[in-house]
Amino acid sequence: MHEWSIAQSVVLTVTHAFPDKKIKKIKLGIPMFSFLDVEILKEAFDVLKQGSNLENAELEIVVKEPKFQCQHCGKEFTFSQISDKLNQLKTQYGEEYPLHLMPELLPSFISCPYCGSHDIKVIGQEITIEGIEEVGAVERAG
Repeated sequence: MHEWSIAQSVVLTVTHAFPDKKIKKIKLGIPMFSFLDVEILKEAFDVLKQGSNLENAELEIVVKEPKFQCQHCGKEFTFSQISDKLNQLKTQYGEEYPLHLMPELLPSFISCPYCGSHDIKVIGQEITIEGIEEVGAVERAG
């Protein structure tokens, strides 16, 4: 139920940052490997925003594709360069897909496409507020 605590953090952050503004939309960036249920996150946001300046706000979710850096050779690579390997893993494990349960296991299942090392670091997988749009205003990028 991480979705509820994340929704609460978004509501608290935005209401404290913009207490006197009516907010129309919040764009939230979530990592691909967070495995959050977007529908539950939106539902939680809709419940928790009631009675605040976010009451009529829409929560737009942007799923952020990860980038990786090999700690051995230093090269960066993208998700598309390893997606075939991850799709094989999903096929092999089905609903018991280990990365859904423990995303930290990713380096155990993928390797650097350049040198083959499993010493991989995931880059840019934080949950971020990407933009806030006030009623009657132009969207503000975060």
